[in-house]
Amino acid sequence: MISKEDIFNEQIKENELSVEFQYFKLFFSDEIIELFSKASNEYYRQSLIDKYGADYENKILQLCSKQRNKLYEYFYITRGIRKYDILLYIGIKIYMGLHRYPNLKSYWSKFYTGPYDFNKIIPRTYYDLLAHALHFPETDESEKKKESESSIERFEFEHNADPRHKIQFFLYKLSQNFQKYYELGENITIDESLVIFHGKSAMKFYIPMKPHKWGFKIHLLCDSDTNYLYNMLFDPGRAGKDFINNEGCDSLSESIVLKLLEPINDKKKRNIFFDGWYSSIGLMRKLTKLGFLNTTVLRSTSKELPEKIKKEGYDKAYSENILIQKYEGRKTIYFATNYKINIEELRNIYNIKNRAVDTFDHYLQLTSIQRRTVKWYKKIFLFGIEAAIINSKLLYELKTGKRTTSSKFKEKLVIQIFDFLESKKVI
Repeated sequence: MISKEDIFNEQIKENELSVEFQYFKLFFSDEIIELFSKASNEYYRQSLIDKYGADYENKILQLCSKQRNKLYEYFYITRGIRKYDILLYIGIKIYMGLHRYPNLKSYWSKFYTGPYDFNKIIPRTYYDLLAHALHFPETDESEKKKESESSIERFEFEHNADPRHKIQFFLYKLSQNFQKYYELGENITIDESLVIFHGKSAMKFYIPMKPHKWGFKIHLLCDSDTNYLYNMLFDPGRAGKDFINNEGCDSLSESIVLKLLEPINDKKKRNIFFDGWYSSIGLMRKLTKLGFLNTTVLRSTSKELPEKIKKEGYDKAYSENILIQKYEGRKTIYFATNYKINIEELRNIYNIKNRAVDTFDHYLQLTSIQRRTVKWYKKIFLFGIEAAIINSKLLYELKTGKRTTSSKFKEKLVIQIFDFLESKKVI
């Protein structure tokens, strides 16, 4: 049986992992936490200097000392944000997703009782400071100096090309960890996920087919059989097309698919499933040259869709080595694939394998840690935390053979995070 010392051992090997917190730390690693801590401190110190001047510590002390009950705030305000404070903030957010109270103040109220007394864990003032100061690292200088054959290691962060470069860097670092500890299976699904946002932002998308129609779009590449998230890309939108477009791509959707597939550099044959927004005959030809099998649904307005298949009496057509089959249901659907299969098998396989991202989206909604905020980038940060938790759960089940629910996994994760912080004398 594993001991508490093993749980808190940060150098524990991958094959010795056994508890939820250890799997979570694989993805939301110390490197990412340290980057957040450094960037948050720099941002917060600068905001204090802008507000109070270079001598901000003495000025804040004078303001706090006027009221004795405010004096303790001086310690938290001037101390800055430590590495483990980021982990504490994450633990609190997960707890809030499990236990929904009417508002934020309720978690520090005596009228609501729970397993943890937040007044003893963290003062409300310092929690607000963390929420305010949390800032994304713009880029890691070490990444710029790396020279590697792999294109994902030579990821270019063009600050002026896309206003969301900070968010994409955060998702990129998470994706690196997702890929490091998982071997992608034979079947792949690519689809978009919508991060709900009710505030004002020019970067929001409107997707009428989604239950919640307004938000930020993130493209996900998942394992079709396990629903594990392998890679993700924040949609650059109209303002950031140059940030993502690859040379030789005919459309933004084509560029996004190729960008998501960049980390896959082994020789295994894989089947890719994606919907009509991404699909085109040109993209399928490029994927075939790269050695991928792919199956999709083409829109009737697709430019390269053979004209004869639209006519009555024709249910099959070829475009080079790509088979296009018509399916007559409530509406006419055009399936396209580059391997031989009959229409019924093709339709059944596509309907099953193309659900991976939708299933991952469903996991995101279970005991979600998302809350309303006017700061759009906080939504993406919480999405990243949730993605790391879900992948932790999936990897935990694969490695240990134990099945668990999302809520039970999060409950144990919160307990282990708080126990870990208590061992470090943070709380």
